[in-house]
Amino acid sequence: MKTIRILLSVTLCLAVLVAGGGGAFAVEYHFLQPFLITVYVGDTASGVRAYHVGYPNNIYLSLGDLAYALDGSEKQYSIVYGSSTQDGEYHAVRTGQPASSGGAGISQTPLAERTDVWLAIERNRIFVDGADRKYYTIREGGHDLYMSLIDLQLMLDFTIEKTGDNSIRIFPDMPFEPDYLSLESEGYFAYINSFVLGDADTGVLLCALNHGDKVSIASISKLMTYLLFKEAEQRGEVSASASVTISPAVEAVSKAGDGLIPMEAGQSVPVSELLDAMLVASSNEAASAIAEYVAGSQEKFVEKMNLRANELGLTSAEFFTPNGLPIYSDSSIPGKLQNRMNAYDLFLLCAYIMQNFPEITEITSKTYASMPTLEYTTANSNPLLFNMPGVNGLKTGSTNRAGYCLAASVPVTAGGETHRIILCLLGAEDASERGQAAEILLRFAVRYYEHNGFPVP
Repeated sequence: MKTIRILLSVTLCLAVLVAGGGGAFAVEYHFLQPFLITVYVGDTASGVRAYHVGYPNNIYLSLGDLAYALDGSEKQYSIVYGSSTQDGEYHAVRTGQPASSGGAGISQTPLAERTDVWLAIERNRIFVDGADRKYYTIREGGHDLYMSLIDLQLMLDFTIEKTGDNSIRIFPDMPFEPDYLSLESEGYFAYINSFVLGDADTGVLLCALNHGDKVSIASISKLMTYLLFKEAEQRGEVSASASVTISPAVEAVSKAGDGLIPMEAGQSVPVSELLDAMLVASSNEAASAIAEYVAGSQEKFVEKMNLRANELGLTSAEFFTPNGLPIYSDSSIPGKLQNRMNAYDLFLLCAYIMQNFPEITEITSKTYASMPTLEYTTANSNPLLFNMPGVNGLKTGSTNRAGYCLAASVPVTAGGETHRIILCLLGAEDASERGQAAEILLRFAVRYYEHNGFPVP
């Protein structure tokens, strides 16, 4: 195994886990108190509607109000609500335009008329200058959206500073450039179980957190399933152009609580669709079908997963299922076992796949995928594909024990060289924070390598 070299400090922190379901984007409901926050832009102060969400200082601002606060600045924008048969409900943010040029369909309940209310946080579709973006937001009143301070800085690329309990200052001319060491010292990453961020081509890590702790990895397990399929295909044992017959065991996975795509025993499905379903939609039944195609049964495939992990030197890896779902012992007090690995071994696995089968990104970079035989269309569960240009994979996952996990990759060019940068983040508290932390870390990495080049291993 390679010697671990970490360029920045390693922190040891504990994370709090919350329940999460199989890679889906769950809606979270919060009991919220509305308030007005003062937003300073230059010498101008504006009152903007806001909510504290979940915990103090996790502030969500009204996109409608903020548009007027930024009027005349370098980051002015308009926002329009709309809907169509193709896109469903959506919001369009048009940067460079004054707020008054938008506003169609956007209205708020007057603050004086609002009382404490239950509001839902869910992932909304926002077209920013035509680019399809995905952010967790609150929708209140007449379609107005509320977005967290973190996501606002990521989406609009400006810097926000807290100036008081109920006031912030926006610097429209200052791009958002998160500083890892400052965030680390302030405890920003303390809610995450572990992560590893580094250069897949050299093996040199940029920064890490609890990188040796063995934790549950949920649906990120499907990357090992993909690797075994590709190696079997390389040996001529299976083919992506073939079709497989769905077994009763796969049908059972499909019809269970963690099933995603309906599949019937005896149904013939192209392997190419199963690969899309497994890596884009995170279909548990698709992973089970691929496992049976490669090894004859899911049990034999799991044996191959553990054997291959051992051969690759992934000493922390422990697999029980091909899809990342828990397995329960046959007992009156059943044990609950989940696939586990530490973040560093997961980084090595991702790097190995990217080096030997880089075509994985032809699947994992798809923002949307259609599977005509399965009559199923889905958006990719990886928010970074929508929100951060250049990201081309790899996989999300979540269970109640694993928390919210993500393995992401982005190519970075510096000094005439292009390297593959990989982030493995395990055990975030929820899907929103997983996406935010991952984008912050990858933005930091891109900037670091572009300015400093790639260290020699």
